Amino acid sequence: MFWPFRRQEPPPRRAVDVETIVRRARRLRFRIRPEMVLQLAGAYHGARPGAGLTFAELRAYEPGDDVRHLDWNVTARQGKPFVRRFVEERSFVLWLVVDASASLRFGAEGRTKADRAAQAAALLATAAIHNGDRVGLMLVSDRVELELPPAGGVRRLSQIVRALVAAPTTSRKTRLREALGRIRRSSRRAMIVVLGDFEPEEPVGPWRRATRRNDVIAVRVTHPLELKLPDVGTLAVEDAESGERLIVDARGAGRRRAYARDAEERRQAFIRWCAAAAIDGHSMSTETEPLQTLVAIFQQRASRRSRP
Repeated sequence: MFWPFRRQEPPPRRAVDVETIVRRARRLRFRIRPEMVLQLAGAYHGARPGAGLTFAELRAYEPGDDVRHLDWNVTARQGKPFVRRFVEERSFVLWLVVDASASLRFGAEGRTKADRAAQAAALLATAAIHNGDRVGLMLVSDRVELELPPAGGVRRLSQIVRALVAAPTTSRKTRLREALGRIRRSSRRAMIVVLGDFEPEEPVGPWRRATRRNDVIAVRVTHPLELKLPDVGTLAVEDAESGERLIVDARGAGRRRAYARDAEERRQAFIRWCAAAAIDGHSMSTETEPLQTLVAIFQQRASRRSRP
C-alpha cells in the first residue's frame, strides 16, 4: 500500500527518553476518562464469553451431588461413587495483538493509525481489568516485538500503556500471525482482539485454527486517504514497509475512481478473509474516537448472544 510521501525515510520506532515516555503515557491515560471506561466495561462484560468451569477436586459422592459429575473410572476402581467438583472461573483472558509495523504510522500527529490502535488497546485493557479479567499484550511486526503475558491489576495496566507508547520496533513489515504461536502455549481459552490495517492480507489457515479454541476479533484501522484519493495534482507516494516510491497524478477522475475501487476491493477482501477464518471483523477510522467503535462492536456481540 502506498501513502502520500512526507519525509525522506520514515524510521522504525526507537526507544525514547523517559520524559517523553511519561508525557505520552499521561496523554494516553488522559484520553481514558472514567465515564468512558464504565461505558465500554459494561458493553465488554455483556459480550465476553463465559469464563466456564475448572476442576477443583475429586471426592466421595454425597446425597444431593449432581450425578452428571460422577467419575465412572474412579467409581469402578474404588467400588463406591466419586464425583468431580468444579468451580467457576472468576477471571477471563484478553489478548491484545497490536500491529507495530511501519504502515500503521500513517496519518496526522495524534491521529495516526498507530495512535488510534494504541488508544483502542488501552481502552480495552482498562475495561477488561475493571471487570477483573487478565490482559496480555503483543506488539507485532513480522515478529513479536514485545510480549506482556496475561495479568490483572493496575500495575499490568500501567505496563500496557507504557508499552503502547514507548516500545521500540525492529522491523517495518507485517506478519500478525506471528502472535498466534505464543498464544497457543496457553491452555486457557481467550478472547483475542487484533488491531491493525491488515496490509498485506494474512493467510487464513493459522487464524482459522486459532478460532477453534479462542474468540477472535479483528479491527481494521483505516485512514480516509486510503479510501479516497484527493484531487491535489501530482503526489509523491511511498510504500511504508518496502520504501518503494512512485509519482501519482491525482488530477484525473479515472485515476481517482480506480483508487476508490482498489480501496473497496481491499475492504471486501478483509470481509472475505474474516468469514473464511471465522473471525468477527470490524473497521475503525482514524477520524472516529475509538470508544465509539469499540462500544458498538461489543454491543453488537452482546445482542447476538442474547438472541434465542
